[in-house]
Amino acid sequence: MDMQAFSIENRTRCEAPDGFNHSLYSWSLSDWFTATMGELGEAANVAKKLNRFRDGIKGNKETEAELRDKLAGEIADTFIYLDLLAQRAGIDLSDAVRQAFDNKSKEIGYEA
Repeated sequence: MDMQAFSIENRTRCEAPDGFNHSLYSWSLSDWFTATMGELGEAANVAKKLNRFRDGIKGNKETEAELRDKLAGEIADTFIYLDLLAQRAGIDLSDAVRQAFDNKSKEIGYEA
């Protein structure tokens, strides 16, 4: 996936009349953080249920496979909001991720 192309499409869908019809700037950074963290919280709840499978604890209504699919969707939803949050903050997420990865790699002595 080309992250920069995705970001363009993500914002376009967010703001388009046939999308969410929601201007990127109609929410504050705090609003975008709240939305992002809401999705991350949903992913964490699914992970908790997967831990039940790992630990042999009863109580899940979905199968392990269903929960893994659900986790993938919640992580993806988090990424989508995180991209919009970054755009709202004027940050190119693909550049920021690359820079952070490279900085940490250098710090720990990792060479690709």
